[in-house]
Amino acid sequence: MTDQRLSKPRSRYAWVDFAKGFCIVAVVAMWIAGTMQGHVAKGQAGWLGYFVVFAKPFRMPDFFLISGLFLSQVIDRPWRHYLDTKVVHYLYFFVLWTLIVLPVTWLLGQETPASLGEAVTALLYHLYDPFGMLWFIMMLSVYFVATRLLRQVPVWIMVPAAVLMHLFPLNTGIYHVDRFGMFFLFFYVGHVFSGQFFALADWAREHRRPAIAGLLVWAVLNGVLVKLGLTEYLSVNLLAGFMGISAVVVIASLVSSHPWAGWLNTLGKNSIAIYLGFYLPMIVIVPALQNSPIGRSPSLVATISLVSVIVIAMGAFHLANRIGLAFLYNRPNWIRLVQPGQRSASAASATAGGRSMLPVSGSNPTSSM
Repeated sequence: MTDQRLSKPRSRYAWVDFAKGFCIVAVVAMWIAGTMQGHVAKGQAGWLGYFVVFAKPFRMPDFFLISGLFLSQVIDRPWRHYLDTKVVHYLYFFVLWTLIVLPVTWLLGQETPASLGEAVTALLYHLYDPFGMLWFIMMLSVYFVATRLLRQVPVWIMVPAAVLMHLFPLNTGIYHVDRFGMFFLFFYVGHVFSGQFFALADWAREHRRPAIAGLLVWAVLNGVLVKLGLTEYLSVNLLAGFMGISAVVVIASLVSSHPWAGWLNTLGKNSIAIYLGFYLPMIVIVPALQNSPIGRSPSLVATISLVSVIVIAMGAFHLANRIGLAFLYNRPNWIRLVQPGQRSASAASATAGGRSMLPVSGSNPTSSM
């Protein structure tokens, strides 16, 4: 799950994995707090509840923006190659993990269907309306296709249109249409303004003190906006989202050169494996801890849950690769439109033609966000 362009800890792109690591921790924290019914007002998730509410304005926007950062290196490749890496890639994991996660949740006694027919119906329905955290995987494939189809539309038209879709959500009853406007703006901005975010990261590394001062100001401002409930307004939420994204870029850039933050880099490089694998252990561990003697301490339950589900997800990924279950995290060749060798040749051709400004990522199918 590593990415060749980020293999050097001090490279210009090293901060991206650190940012992804921060995001995946924030996402897992959100799900744990939700499982604990951890709202700050109730205090049922301890410190984690406060962190989750603080990070809400920028948690998923940042994930989507990072997913679009390197799109420019592949968006002009042949459709067959593009669909293979940006659509079939994600749909494979979406379908596979829907067929894994949903039945296992039933075996664990959660919303178990009354009959085989109901189970099949539920599975088919959730291939349309994603179950739990799998909506992110589905929407990535939708955003990649939409951005490719709209790549000739001027940015000055696309950005205002995306802003309007975010501020005035659609309510058609069609899942993918209604979801589309929620985060497309962030994905698209990550694609077309990737240079600005890399420049921000470069600036932060070269001006550490002003960067840290800016982070302190942002933390206070974001906290105030959240505390006052102003981020519930979509216009304020949009502003807070981009401020938070910028803050995460700066934080990731600042810590990317420090060995003590290597764990964050590791989580970022394996973010998709964690994203796919944290849910099942979470729905077992959180209730078990809450019903144990330590359940009286929500903060302790939250901390142990957060660390343990991430460790288990990482362990499951490495174990699967060792015992012949690599297909859970690595797309088999039989479900590829373009084989790895053909993809490398296509990438080399695109680079030679001057269309790729960035090194091509490794062939591991779960390496990209």
